[in-house]
Amino acid sequence: MRLSPTSPIPPTRRTAARRITTAALAAGAALGLAATSVGTAHAADSADRGRPGTRIIGGTEQPDGKHPFMAALLQKGTGNPHDRQFCGGSLLEPGIVMTAAHCVEGTKPKEIETVVGRTVLSNKNQGELRNVAEIVVHPRYAKGEGAYDLALLMLEEPVEGVAPVNLPTAGTDALIRPGAKATVIGWGNTNTEVTNYPDRLRAVDVPIVSHIECKASYPQYDSKVNMCAGVEGKDSCQGDSGGPIFRKLQGRKGVFQVGITSYGDGCAAQGAPGVYTYTGSAKLWDTLEESAAGKRALNKLAG
Repeated sequence: MRLSPTSPIPPTRRTAARRITTAALAAGAALGLAATSVGTAHAADSADRGRPGTRIIGGTEQPDGKHPFMAALLQKGTGNPHDRQFCGGSLLEPGIVMTAAHCVEGTKPKEIETVVGRTVLSNKNQGELRNVAEIVVHPRYAKGEGAYDLALLMLEEPVEGVAPVNLPTAGTDALIRPGAKATVIGWGNTNTEVTNYPDRLRAVDVPIVSHIECKASYPQYDSKVNMCAGVEGKDSCQGDSGGPIFRKLQGRKGVFQVGITSYGDGCAAQGAPGVYTYTGSAKLWDTLEESAAGKRALNKLAG
């Protein structure tokens, strides 16, 4: 999420903007979103039409059904889903959607809903719409450590007939080798000059960037729980927050989600790759059990 310049962000979260727009701030007032869920770059303007999110830069439109595991987070309401979408997510298991903590911190479950398997936001005939029973924000993010940008949405009813994403083996880094290509998807901003929020899901292939290079761009970058990807002209942007960055492996079914869209300095700028919460981080998952809610979520994931 990329945040607005007026938001009171704690010092530990000022390094770069989360990938959500100022429109989310207005929506957040109604939803009860915390002030820390908005950031410092790519503020929305009147052209955003109240749209609370950001989009893929340098990508292409995706055909219906290509990414069934993709989720959209929506404000509860009766309006067009395209206007109510504020973040992305992914199906981690039939009853759990994974997203970024900054998307939902301070939000009540009854204030949002999620749809899994939809390609065109405004097409209500696509995908499975679910209410949210519980929001589990990573306990370290909740205590101010912004690098732990992970939240789990516990659904009231499981999603049927959709294969969840795969995660890397905890503690490994084989899938984030610098230079390897990964794919980012979302409904975020597509243009850094003239803001545009498409209705159809978009994707872009980006190179993974080394921890050393990312640390040079973001001094507070945490290599234990983050990864970087992107190149000038290709990146995630406002509205893509919480969505997946993933790889497809030859001979393996499904996708391996290596990260969750978190923050960045602008969008697709030279020397400013996107930062993602690394889903193969052992530290990320081990510390989730520091809260009772996190421990319950891990038990559900374990089976």
